[in-house]
Formats: sequence, C-alpha cells, structure tokens
Amino acid sequence: MVARLALACLLGLPSLPAAALDLQEAWNTLRLQGPTYRAAIHERDAGLENRPQGRAGLLPQLSASASRSRIDGTQTQDNQLGNSVENDLDYDSQNLVVQLRQPLFNRQKLAEYRQGKQRANYSEAVFDAKTQNVAVRLAGRYFDVLLTRETIDLAHAKLKAFEQQVSASQRRFDLGDGTVTDIDQATARRDLAYAELIEAQDNQVIALRLLQEMLGEVPEHVATLRHDFPTPGLHPETLQEWLNKAQANNPALRARRYSHGVAEEEVNRASSGHWPTLDLVLGYTDSESDSISTINQQNRYASAGLEFNMPLFSGGSVSSKVRQAVASREQAGEELNATREEVFSATTREFRGVQSGQARIAALERAVASSERAQDSAKKGFLAGSSTNVDILNAEEQVFIARRDLLEAKLRYLLSRLQLEAAVGLLGDDDISRVNAYLGPELVLGY
Repeated sequence: MVARLALACLLGLPSLPAAALDLQEAWNTLRLQGPTYRAAIHERDAGLENRPQGRAGLLPQLSASASRSRIDGTQTQDNQLGNSVENDLDYDSQNLVVQLRQPLFNRQKLAEYRQGKQRANYSEAVFDAKTQNVAVRLAGRYFDVLLTRETIDLAHAKLKAFEQQVSASQRRFDLGDGTVTDIDQATARRDLAYAELIEAQDNQVIALRLLQEMLGEVPEHVATLRHDFPTPGLHPETLQEWLNKAQANNPALRARRYSHGVAEEEVNRASSGHWPTLDLVLGYTDSESDSISTINQQNRYASAGLEFNMPLFSGGSVSSKVRQAVASREQAGEELNATREEVFSATTREFRGVQSGQARIAALERAVASSERAQDSAKKGFLAGSSTNVDILNAEEQVFIARRDLLEAKLRYLLSRLQLEAAVGLLGDDDISRVNAYLGPELVLGY
C-alpha cells in the first residue's frame, strides 16, 4: 500500500485506484491529496514553530550596526586674544558596534518560553482532533454513497415489482376477476416508487459530490458491504472505562488543557511587568571621528557589563493586564470543563450507538426474513381468496423498507464504532482497517 501511494505521488497521478474504491483506499487518497487534511498539516506545522520562537527569548541576542557619514560644517570659537575664529569642519565619520545580550533573569521571557511549548502542543492536539474528525467524516460520506446506491437498486426492484402488480391487476380485470380499484392501487404504488427512485438518484449525485469534495475525484466503483456481518462486543465492556479513555486521550480535551496552560502562562507574563530584569551585555566598538571631540581619532574598545532594569510605575497598565489575563484564564478553565462534558456526552452516545446497533441489526435481519415470508403468504393468500391486492402491495412495500433499514443500520453501526474511537481519541489506521474488512463486493456507481 505504501509503495503504491509513493509511486502515485512521485508520478503526480491524482486519479483514484482503478479497482473498486474501499474505505482504506479512500483514507489513503485523502491523506495524499485531500485539501482538508493537507490544510490541517500546514496548520500544525505553523503551530509547531511556537516552540522555537518561545525558546529564542532565552537565548543570546546578537546585533550589529554600522554607519558612515560625511560631515560638512564650521566651528566658531574665541582665540587667545578674544577674537572669534571660524574653522571648517569637513570630515568623514564612521562607526561599527557589535553587541551581545544574554538574559539572566527575565520572568516575561520564561513565561513566553513555556507558552511556546504549550502552543506547539496545542497545535498537535488540534491536528489529532481534525485528523480523527476528517476520518469519521470521510467514512460517513463513503457510507452515504453506499446507502444511496443500494437505495437506487432497491427502488428499481420495488418499481419493477409494482409494475408487475399493475400488469397482473390489469390481466385479472380483463379476465373479469379483478377490479378497477386493484389497478388504481397498484398504479399509485408504482408511481410513488418511481418518485422514490428519482429522489434516490438525486441523493446519490449529492453524496458523490460530497465525497469528491474530500477526495478531489469521483470514484467509478466502490466496495460495498459483505453479506457476512459480525457484530463483536466492545472492549472494554463498560461505559466508565470508555469515559476514562476519553478523559485521558481525547485530542479536543487535550487541546483545551493546553489552551488553559497558555492562559495560565499569560498571567505570569503579565505579572512579570512588576519584576526587574537582568541582562549580561557584551559589546565591541570601532569608531573613527564619531563626534566633534574625536575628530581624526580612531577608537577600538570592548565592554562587558550587567544591565538591570526595574519598572516603577506604568500608569496602572501592568495591573490591568494582569486582571485581564486572570479573566481569560478563568474563561479557558470553564471552556475546558464544557469541552469535557461534551466529550463525555459524545462518548456515551456512541457507546450506546454501538451496543444498540448490535441488537438493531439482529432485529432487522429477522424483520427482513419475516417480511419476505409475509410477502409469500400474501401472494398465496390472494390466490386462495383470503388476502387482497392491498395486502400484497403492503407486504412488498414492507420487504423493501426492511431491507433498506437493515443496510442503514449496518452502516450506522460501523460509523458508530469509528465515532466511539474518535470520541476517546484513539481512532487510527487499525480501526479503519477493521471497518474496511466489512467491505468487499464491487458496486458500480451509475444508473
């Protein structure tokens, strides 16, 4: 798989695989060329630069400046006799200064250093959240394509069955055994089935467009569900264990924690305005005629010293910034609590979705089998005179509804498993591979 993706990337081939596209291939294609995923990568890379930027404030700062000037002027001064004498001041002045400054004590720089690490960690957590969210969205849109395509097939079969009922009702009427009511009822069901077919075709066009939005291209063939559909239990089995996983690993929750950490360091950074700073300053100066008093003199000297700065009063600005930072920190704390509750709610919902999905699939499998038996019984009863034409139409309608509901329940079950793993922050390639194992038969997209 990796070799295929690398070859496609090197050759610059954006097209999807020639074989039927399954969920794993779609995920690989999305990571290779999907604009949403690629944008998230660039966002993460930009955020990671906060770490070296924060560290830079604690490292030596080296600067150099140079100047060269031409001075044209006059100088007037009194001589020994008390007379004013005017002299020309025409000379070249040049100056070179190199300075190195190393912070020794600076609470603001230390806070910015810790903020840089928190912001970098925040960007990684946001990327993890977006990656898992986009994987779930991709699976949802892929399953929507399967559902709309299978719905078209069921709608075709339903339309064909009702057309046969119209023909059968017409033949019985021509032979004197049927009624106009039977023909009208069958015709009404046929026309409704045709309208449902049109709607299903429209839904497929929309579903394919949404999938193209993520992948960049439209597949011609996709892999649909296998007939065998096991529904293994969850591990761990209890909701509390899943909530503990979400508490520890959910990336959105981790991002909120890092955001709260950034706000905490902002309080420290703001309060550092009350604290002094101490820098080591090293310098070297090379100058020639840099002032009137040093005309035709060349000076070269190095300096080393400590620079101490103590803020005394800034008009209340520092205290105001501290209060502002404290309020923002409290806001970040409440947002963290709100996100935690949202994550717990999502985890609970998807946990129940998987558990109830197992039971719902089993119930619908039985419903399909019983609906098919009811359809056969209605046809036999009609021949025996115990059932009406409406009974046959209703039985056929119920068969198609049960089949579609079963397909939708299976797809919803698979999506719930992915959403549950994403809710606890552990959705990965292995989970997509497990869901992909449910896919196999090729389905042609078209009608």
